Amino acid sequence: MKLKKIMSLVLSGLIVTSLVGCGSSSKTAKDNGNGKIVVWTLSDDLKSFAKHYQEQNPGKKVEVTVIAPADYVTKVTTALRGKSKIPDIIVGEPQMIPNYFEAGFCEDLTKEPYNVKQYKNQIVNYVYEAGKDPKDGKVKALSYQVTAGGITYRRDIAKAVWGNDDPDFIAGKFKDFDAISETAKELSAKGYKIFADTGDLAPFVYGKDPEPWVKDKKLMVTKDRLAYVDAAVKLYQEKLVAFAPQWSPAWYASMAGSIPTDTGNGDLKKANPKAAKTEVFSYALPTWGSLIIRDNAKNNIGKFGVTTGPNAYFAGGTFMAISSYSENKLAAWNFIKYCTLNENTAKWWIKESKGDVVSNIAALEANKDMKNEAFGGQKTYAFWLEQAKKVDYSLVTKYDDQIGKFFGQAIESIQKGKMSKEAALKDFYKNVKTVYPQIEVPN
Repeated sequence: MKLKKIMSLVLSGLIVTSLVGCGSSSKTAKDNGNGKIVVWTLSDDLKSFAKHYQEQNPGKKVEVTVIAPADYVTKVTTALRGKSKIPDIIVGEPQMIPNYFEAGFCEDLTKEPYNVKQYKNQIVNYVYEAGKDPKDGKVKALSYQVTAGGITYRRDIAKAVWGNDDPDFIAGKFKDFDAISETAKELSAKGYKIFADTGDLAPFVYGKDPEPWVKDKKLMVTKDRLAYVDAAVKLYQEKLVAFAPQWSPAWYASMAGSIPTDTGNGDLKKANPKAAKTEVFSYALPTWGSLIIRDNAKNNIGKFGVTTGPNAYFAGGTFMAISSYSENKLAAWNFIKYCTLNENTAKWWIKESKGDVVSNIAALEANKDMKNEAFGGQKTYAFWLEQAKKVDYSLVTKYDDQIGKFFGQAIESIQKGKMSKEAALKDFYKNVKTVYPQIEVPN
């Protein structure tokens, strides 16, 4: 959940380039599962888990060290390249953990004494798949969260514009990129903006008929992806968004009320004081976005709803892995099992976190009728479980981050009038081919 902001810090291959050839230790020290374990992480969540674990299991010792995101990768890399026995457990987002796997940092959880396959049906499928090493298909990390995404929207604005705030009705307004463009115009005519920024389109780059970015060594520039480009350009050039980038002060402020239409790229201190005011209708957010809404909506609490966009997606998540060099692997496994596979723990975390969405299916099912007051009483756990089951992890490839950056650069060039669509796409293909010569790109 709180790892979301580190995504931009972890560049493709950052770890791999310095680690390939380090190898892994297949030797597991003899331990009885009672040794003290050390966890290195990026957020405070696992401190809460450790405290609860020790309360439930007297005699067990878990030390959690929270490391600043800017320093985390370097510290883990340095320690495990040196085959340090500490930490016993490391964490990472889905973008990070394949690099850990390739470097030989993580235990194979499919072997004895872990036998993780027997637990497969207890957690949401995409979470199980995301924890697999792409090279050998073996599970090496697990997460206690699902981070499926959707469209979070203002019910009061929906009623004002269309007289209907039902999630199924709003889903129709976001069913594809043509619908999104039309919805944006309808909202603008009433003085609202569909999104805080065009970046809200990013999770839907797969489109209505999802294809991975690379398939059979070919760059998949589908009809939906070209429609995505058109929508992103239209929303930008026709000023149908609020130009309040994600994580900016203006973005947070927009959840509570009106913001200037000229926000100074999200910095309200630089906003044009004479600019007209507007309100943002919707945000593309995963499960943890519900917590951001809860903490920033102020008087708008209770006015939100959540529905689907053109495709299912996920963003982020805290995955836990046992270090190959730990001498307390069984103790580490007991803690990971407790955090990720224990139904009672999952139910506790739902209450403790006040809204985080767990990966344990039984706990989600048990809470499917829970009403979320920040979302007008909507049964959001039922919604997130349904969306999480729709996530197709096979769409994820090792090329996604870099290709996504090139694609974003091309779109920005079109939006700002620096290039035509044709020229920008040619530049996009050239950049992809330069970095990945093995990938076939369109002529």
